[in-house]
Amino acid sequence: MKPELTIVGGTYLELCIEPESQELYGSGMRAAAALSRNVTQLKFISCVGQDYVEVANSVANAFGFQASFEVIDSTVSFTYYHPLSTPVIYPESALAEEKFLMQPIKAEALLVYGQIEAKVFVEGNYVVYDPQNHVPWRETGSKANHLALVLNSNEAYLLSGLSKSADLESVGKFLLEKENAEVVIIKNGSKGALSFDKREVCSIPLFKTDKVWPIGSGDIFSAAFAWQWMVEKKSAGEAARIASLCTAYYCQSRLLPLPLELPVLQALPAKADGQIVYLAGPFFTIAERWLINELRDKLTEFGNRVFSPMHDVGPGTPHDVVKPDLDGITQSSVVLAVASGLDAGTLFEIGYARALGKRVVVYAENTTEHDLTMMIGSDCEIVEDFSTAIYQTSWQ
Repeated sequence: MKPELTIVGGTYLELCIEPESQELYGSGMRAAAALSRNVTQLKFISCVGQDYVEVANSVANAFGFQASFEVIDSTVSFTYYHPLSTPVIYPESALAEEKFLMQPIKAEALLVYGQIEAKVFVEGNYVVYDPQNHVPWRETGSKANHLALVLNSNEAYLLSGLSKSADLESVGKFLLEKENAEVVIIKNGSKGALSFDKREVCSIPLFKTDKVWPIGSGDIFSAAFAWQWMVEKKSAGEAARIASLCTAYYCQSRLLPLPLELPVLQALPAKADGQIVYLAGPFFTIAERWLINELRDKLTEFGNRVFSPMHDVGPGTPHDVVKPDLDGITQSSVVLAVASGLDAGTLFEIGYARALGKRVVVYAENTTEHDLTMMIGSDCEIVEDFSTAIYQTSWQ
């Protein structure tokens, strides 16, 4: 008989302005919804404000899982300007040092997400811990006979205390010992992930999708890994590979629960270091400059080197700026072009890049298919939203 899975994590209101979205999920609720079809014995334990208790119970009933909510003063909300922006958290008291203390939890198999507003002591035979609140496992006081940590690369460096000059393989092996873990998974953005256990290190691929909705993607990865590793008893590497596939399915569709049979998706090759992105787009108004700056920041966060005419060349006469701009395209690996507004200079850069055989991702929010005829016909990759533009440009 397969073990019961208990999920402990946040129930949060998630708001996004561009594109507009409002949902009551959070790490724990999303994980429970994701696995509600795949795990027959599923429990979810969380805390939520009185203002959303009824809604939270309705979500649990709709997905058909057992839920128990402890009531706190107010439901925590995360507001994003776009899905890759740093969210504004409300109320600010959720970030205070003193946390709501939940009742202790003991179970055979536990998936535990770090919560910003609460702390909890858990004890389990098998535990998967995703420290989204950046609290190391050893500082929670909790107990596990078999522990797996699921981290992103920033969390891995933070929890290890190692310099970012250290390679991730060294960080993962160090965390196995430091946290007394049986498994460590480190997600590394557009480079995929690494799975560590006492026997081996496995490289985990990403899977290609046409669209990317990143809010909650990390929650899905941890949920799918927990299901495969603790319930289905798959190896750490295989559980992480299936988790990556489940995450791609969610990012593409935003559909929950996860299907019983996942679609076949193309695994992306490992991303090479040193990719140079040429960032093309108009920067004549404050709105245009804000967008170029935001795109550049996110591309850099994803590990790309970015050549931006706005930042690296600046204003000047045509004879001053054109040659360094075109040299930038020649030296680039891929071009990300903002097509909204159909700026003449940007259209020229797109054509020049395609003539050189460069990959071009066209970010087009408010254009028609007729406007994009030449770009579609020359095999540019057309995307309509900010997040997908960043991910697709960063993939190889």
